[in-house]
Formats: sequence, C-alpha cells, structure tokens
Amino acid sequence: MTSLRKTVMTYVTGLLILVGVAAAVTSYYFVKYEVNSFQDNALHEVALTAGMVFRHDIEPRIDAELEDQLVIQIWDQSKQPIHRSGPSVDIPFQSELGYADVTAGGERWRVFRSRDATHAIQVAQRWSAREEVAAYAAAGAAVPLIAAIPIAWLMIWWAVKRVLFGLGTLSADIGQRSADAKDALSLTGVPIEVAPLVTAMNSLIERHQTALETQRRFVSDAAHELRTPLAALQIQIDNLRVRELNAPEREIAQDLLDGIRRASYSVNQLMTMVRADAGIESEAEVVDAEAFVRLVVSGFVSIAEAKGVSLAIEPGTRDELNVRAADLRLIVSNLLDNAVRYTRAGGAVSIKAVRRGTDFVIEVIDNGCGIPESAVPYLYDRFFRAAPMDIDGTGLGLAIARTAADRNGFSLDIANRDDAQGVRAAVSIPLGEVPNEVRQFEAA
Repeated sequence: MTSLRKTVMTYVTGLLILVGVAAAVTSYYFVKYEVNSFQDNALHEVALTAGMVFRHDIEPRIDAELEDQLVIQIWDQSKQPIHRSGPSVDIPFQSELGYADVTAGGERWRVFRSRDATHAIQVAQRWSAREEVAAYAAAGAAVPLIAAIPIAWLMIWWAVKRVLFGLGTLSADIGQRSADAKDALSLTGVPIEVAPLVTAMNSLIERHQTALETQRRFVSDAAHELRTPLAALQIQIDNLRVRELNAPEREIAQDLLDGIRRASYSVNQLMTMVRADAGIESEAEVVDAEAFVRLVVSGFVSIAEAKGVSLAIEPGTRDELNVRAADLRLIVSNLLDNAVRYTRAGGAVSIKAVRRGTDFVIEVIDNGCGIPESAVPYLYDRFFRAAPMDIDGTGLGLAIARTAADRNGFSLDIANRDDAQGVRAAVSIPLGEVPNEVRQFEAA
C-alpha cells in the first residue's frame, strides 16, 4: 500500500533539492560575475582618480588594506615611471588600453590601463583578492537559498497535511461506520479531486444496502415459510409418539423429533438474526440487574438439567441498568445458550453480574470444550462454528449477539479461560462516572 502523502513529499523533496541547488549555483556564479564586474569598475575609478591626483600634484593616499592588493603605476609621456605604490611586484607595462590578465611574481593579476594627455596609468589587483571578495558575496547570496530548502519543505509538508486533512476525516468517518450504516458519506470539506471517489463509495454503500435488504427479505421469507411445515411435522410426530410403538419405532420417532427441533431452532435463530439486522429501535428502560439475570437464567434451567449441566448465579453487584432490555436479553441468552450447548454432561456454567469501574459486566463462564486458537478471529462470523461436529448449533448466536451489542454500544469479550478449562464470555455495558459510594465500596 502506497502513502499519498509520502509519495507527494518524495517528489516535492526531490524537486525542492533540484531547484534549490540549481538556484543556489546559478546565484553563486551570477553574483560572482557581478562582483568581478564591480571590481573592474573600481579599477577604472582608481585609475581616473590617480590621474587627477597627479595632474594636480597631490600625494595619493590609499587605504592600508587596499595597498597590499593594488599596484598603481604611472608613467610620463616618454614611458618613464614617475610613481609606483603597492606590493613590490613588477607588473609589465600593457601596450593595450583597457583590461588584461597577467601573471607576475607567481600570481595572477587583473590589470586596467588608461591614459590622459600627460600620463599613462596602470592599476593592477591580485586575482586572489578579487576571488575572495567575489566568493564571499556569492556565498552570501547562495547560502540563504540552500537554507530555504528545509524551510520550504516544512511549509509544503504542512500545506499537504492540511490538504489531506479532509481525507483523514473521511477515513475516520468510514472507519467508525457500522456495516449497516445507510447514510451517505458527507462531501463537506472533501477536495474536488477526491469527490468522485466519495460519490462512487456512496453508490457502493447504496448497492450494498440494497443487497443486504434483499438478503434479509429472503431469509425472513424463507424462515416464515419453514416455520409452519416444521410445526406441523412436530405435531404429527407428537401424535405418532402417543401410539403404541415398539422400541425401534420409538427410537426412529425420537430421532425425527430431535431433527425437527434442531430445524426449528435454526429457523428461530434465522428469524432472530433478521430482527437484529433490521435494527428496530426500542425505548431504553430501567431494569434491575439481579432480577434481569435471574429472568434470563430461568429460561435455561430445564435445558441445563436435561443435559446434566449445573447452572448457577454467582453473587454480584446490585445495580440498575438503563438499557434496551430486549437487546440485552438477546445478547445474554445467546451467551448462555452457547455455554450450556458446548458444555458436556457433568459440567458447570455460572453467570455473574458485577460493576467494574465505569462498566457493568455480565459474564458467563463454563468448563466446556473451549475455543481453538485458529477459530478466535472468526467467532462472530455468521454460520461459523468452532465446536465439535457432534454438538448441535447454527453458528449464528455470536453473530446475533455482536450485532445487538454494536447497536447499543456494548462490548463483547469471548476468550478461553486462563486455566484452559472452558470459555469466559462477557458483555460490558458502559455506565459513565462511578458514584462515590460504589467507588468506596470497591476500594473496601
């Protein structure tokens, strides 16, 4: 997977370095050329000034620093030297007027020669001195350009981050959406270039919802159609069992009845799944946690006794919950159903409701067959079963519980017990701030 920001910044960084270095090099040589031209003009000015000074018999005064860099030579009309200043280097007389480069005393010199009515004037400057001045000035122009590269990079990085902020918001919006969300993604704040993608995603969401609705209608219709013939079959089998049957016939009748009950259970689970997917909103109500747990457990007592499984309610925290009771009952019932179903005869299932911090937790613990590690990532997938094949089930219970939990903002936690002797399944209900009296009770 490629990062858009990383890709953009990679290209921008390369472009910035290329342009910045090119601009710095160009500026360096341009400024160096301009400074050399300025120094040529300075030689010209020195020559003119020297001529004026000697025409008026004034002793020329040259700055001590420049005196070591400049050689000023003046000749009369007969080419006899009448003045010389600067380093003791013999600069040959130039036959041509204007600028020239010469080598004298093992060094390069830049020479300018001029003349007036009475004198020939020649001014020479060390190339090393000129280069030092030019390089210093050129570096002064180039260094800021180089230094501007990281500053420009940071500014562009900030700008790209701001531009992509809308994508981050869009990504967060998509990540927080539930699978059943029907509302379209907002185009507010989305860059124009990304708008077609968002529009296409909205179209996909609409098609997905249409497909889900079609699936729900199919499952609902199929389940409704199956309930009536299954109920009729069960009545026929019950009528058959009333008659006098021999042992093989009674065994066959019992097998038929068990099969019909399993099919009826599957149909009921399908109907429950359809109702859970439909997301029918119900009003929240205040329920007593302890009484609620006892009510749910009472529906599984006969099932547990018939299977030889011990079912117990452990002491917990007395509290009142403001919840959609039907949804919470659906969740806890499925957790209990799984625990009893996957616990062998002679095993035990316990349920406890207790406040923990800002959550109220209802947990179901069994000592059944446990969950294979390879099956953990798929526990909430529809029709997935991690239990042995000899245990009846549809693979819908946890999917239904998860759907109801997500709709109410609850969290499910299902994992093998630490002692590897069964499964711990818990639903956590957010309650908000812990009252002082509860906090003090827990601390005690």
